[in-house]
Order: sequence, then structure tokens, then C-alpha cells
Amino acid sequence: MSKKAGLKAALGGGRKESTETREASKPVVIAATGELCRVLISSITPDPNQPRETFDPNFIDSLARKLQKDGQHQPITVVMTGPNQYKIRNGENRWKAAQKAGWEYIDAIVYEYEPAELTAPEQADILRKQKSDNDDRRPLTPWEDIKACARYVELSGKKQGEAAEDLDLSKTDLSKRLKIFNGPEEIQMLVRAEALTNLNTLGSLVELWKLDQEYAAAEAQKILEAGQISSGAEQKYAARVKALKEGREVPGSKPAKKEQEPQTPKPMTFSAKKVNVAEKGVLEIEDGKGNAMRFKVPRSWKKDWEKIGEALFGGKL
Repeated sequence: MSKKAGLKAALGGGRKESTETREASKPVVIAATGELCRVLISSITPDPNQPRETFDPNFIDSLARKLQKDGQHQPITVVMTGPNQYKIRNGENRWKAAQKAGWEYIDAIVYEYEPAELTAPEQADILRKQKSDNDDRRPLTPWEDIKACARYVELSGKKQGEAAEDLDLSKTDLSKRLKIFNGPEEIQMLVRAEALTNLNTLGSLVELWKLDQEYAAAEAQKILEAGQISSGAEQKYAARVKALKEGREVPGSKPAKKEQEPQTPKPMTFSAKKVNVAEKGVLEIEDGKGNAMRFKVPRSWKKDWEKIGEALFGGKL
């Protein structure tokens, strides 16, 4: 077999196929929705409405080193906003890293001109795609994720079930995020600082805020100062919420002390057995058990002796 014939056989050309079973050939490349270009970095601006709000400088430094070493493997996505002006749709970390690396141009897929004014559904669709893109790369911070979900529900105008499906979340998980987003600022601060990110615990704190704001505020401040939640606090919050809603005694709380009613002092009893003149003007009365009481009397006490004796001894001296 010649080399040409061997190559033909290896590629399948040596096998005979009927026209009935042979599949129609498919194009290797089809038209894309955007055009890959090299774009001047200085002509690109970030999207102020994209869900990511914080950028880790250490991550960007690391990405810049990778770009310098290995080049750019994946283009960013931009839209035209005017003549020679572009706005980032996806890839702001890569754009920042390219600047850090000292690049003048960056690979970008350029989409057609986008008007400055977009409808709410159009904004919602862009936001959903940006969130999905960020999730596939460097995840959003917990607060960025919560905020993006809440904005999508607002912009899309969809019910929670439909919005959750669009965001690849369960309806319960989306509901938890919305509860926190609509909760008090003090509890949102815990998420921003990443001192507390558990959705269930945050939800319990939001509920506690409604039922016992003073307690919830104190707990939020305690967590924020410590930078983390204490062990067992999750169960404590959930149990407290349940007890307050059911009108039961709150677990772990001490019952309030009852104010004692003022008691009438009991009259002192003293059985007099003997009277002595302790000193001038002072009578000492004993009860026969070694107990004694002293009383001052006026100078005219002798005139009142009978009255004193009657009072003490029933008239018997």
C-alpha cells in the first residue's frame, strides 16, 4: 500500500460509505456573536453596575505575573459605548492585571454598540450573566452575592421562584439572601466584614431583631468586635426565635426577681422580772434570762413609780 493510500485509509477515506448513510459535512467554524479583537486598554472602562465591588490586590498581582509569563488565555468581554470607547462586560480582574503587567493592548470579544439607557429587564439579564461569569471564576464576596441576587429580583420583576431558577439557586436560598438584604444595617455589616456569613444564622439574627432588637443588636456588636461567632450561637439564636414566637420562656434567661413586699416589723416581746436603778435617771429592767433593757426617766420618776410598776408588772412590785 502506498503512503497516500495508507493516509487515506487512516482518515477514513479507504472505507466506502453509501450516500444514504454518509452524514453531511459540518463546518468547523461557525459565526460567533462577538468579534475577537486586540483593544487598547486605555479605551476601556469598568462597568459601575457589575456585581463585584471589591478586588483582591494580591489576586490581581498573581494574575499579572501569570499574564507576563504565559500570556492571556481567555479574552475579556466588552461592549461599544461610543467611538473608540468600550465598557467591560466580563473580565475586570484580567483588565486590571493587564494594566499591572504594563500591557498596552488586551484580547477582547467586542459586542455591538450598547445604548446608555437600558430597560430594567435588559439590565437584569446583563447582571445575571455577570454574576454567572464571576461565579465561574473568582466567586463574589458573600455580600456582593446577596446584593446581586436582590438587584436581579428587582430589575427582572420576576417572582422568587423564577428568579431563583435563573440564578441557579433554590427558592429557599434566594429567600434567605433577600431576608438579609432587607434586614437591618447592623446585621448587613457582619456580612460585609465576613465576620458572619452563614445564611441560616444571619436569618435568625434578622428574626431576633424583629422580636428583641436590643438583644440582637448586642449580639451583632459582639460578633463584629470578635470577628467571628461564638460556638453554639447558631442554635441559641434559633431556639430564642422559636421561644419568642411561641410566647414561651426564652432559653437561658433568668427569671426576673420578684420585688419583696415590705414586712411589718414584729413587736418586740420582753417579759420583765426585775427592775434596778442602774444610775441616776436610768432604770434597768431584766427578764430573768440575762437580758436587760435600760430606760431614761425624768427626775420626777419616783412620783411615777406606781405607774411604771403597773405597766411592767401589772401593779405588783
